[in-house]
Amino acid sequence: MKITAIRATPVSARTTRSNAWSRGKGTGFSRTVIEIDTDEGITGLGEAPRGDTAEVINRYFAPRIIGLDPGEWQTARLRCLPRNRDWGLIGDARERIAFGGIDMALWDIVGKAAGRPLFRLLGGPVCERAPFVAYAYSVDTAEGFTEAQVPAQMAEVARRSIAETGASVFEFKVGRNSVDCEIETVRAIREALGPAIGLSLDANMGYTIGEARRLIAGIVDVGILNFEEPVASLGEMQMLRAEFGVPMSTHCTNFEALQHYPLIDSVVADFHHEGGIAPTLTLAAVARAHHRQFWLHTYQELGISWAARCHFGMACPEASHPAQALINWVVDDLVLGEPWRVQDGGFRPPEKPGLGVELDPDGFARAAEAYRNEGELAYLVAR
Repeated sequence: MKITAIRATPVSARTTRSNAWSRGKGTGFSRTVIEIDTDEGITGLGEAPRGDTAEVINRYFAPRIIGLDPGEWQTARLRCLPRNRDWGLIGDARERIAFGGIDMALWDIVGKAAGRPLFRLLGGPVCERAPFVAYAYSVDTAEGFTEAQVPAQMAEVARRSIAETGASVFEFKVGRNSVDCEIETVRAIREALGPAIGLSLDANMGYTIGEARRLIAGIVDVGILNFEEPVASLGEMQMLRAEFGVPMSTHCTNFEALQHYPLIDSVVADFHHEGGIAPTLTLAAVARAHHRQFWLHTYQELGISWAARCHFGMACPEASHPAQALINWVVDDLVLGEPWRVQDGGFRPPEKPGLGVELDPDGFARAAEAYRNEGELAYLVAR
């Protein structure tokens, strides 16, 4: 089997609520949908973050990998990406996340050709369903709420999210509002959910060390399962871990750097930034060897990438911690059939070949038109 054509199409989608966080806000996002055709009539689907990754794929990557066997993902990777990640400014940051989408489509083709779902190709199920948290952005006060109303609003979001997903953990953004407001919000959510549900916070490096200390001091007694990147410095994260005993996680996957900060508990990664599914499986195993917990990071994503994340969670033994999930906030995931919603704390993909999803042509056309009309949608915009 040979690859005969590759099409990368930028699309834009909407969310059911505003996505407010420490670095911006938005009600929509853009992605790139990837279709890879073969000479045996099989088409693989992939998805990459951002709409501008489509140019990288169509202009640079497609000519390099047309003609390859779809199973030769390592050859494709070496044709598209440098062998080693450069620590400097050389290269286009879009390349790695773009190839992560191509890699996804290649796995989809291989699974369809074999007549087996992706999670079985990755080694088989290690759990009944891929585990996920219930996840939410903060309330946007620009929508008519005062800071005094934020705690009650977020407590209601938490109640609904746990009821809908059956998740054992509620993870949410902090750093958007004042420290006092965030303290009251965490306490209101704990009261709404009770002691059995784990609470995880994600600040996206939004605090100074002083602000982070004040926040954690005000909530440490309610029980925090994890705090993801409260500050930008690994050293300061380690200090907070030592001072308060609250587990910390980071997106840093450079274990040569992390070895100097043994108190940081977990790494959060995904196969877009790692450049593929297999490299992310390797990373998860490396994390375990370094005595770190591992779980999958989420973007605002559509049904194709979400399907890949569900398969990954089924097959990765190190991914026992519930992964992040934002799919419940997406208006249209652009795939046919009922959306794959988190239920009973997770999701088990159907026994269908490859990713197990098909592109909805009507939804796809509308999303592509939205991108053409509106351009890139993101939530890295003004507060």
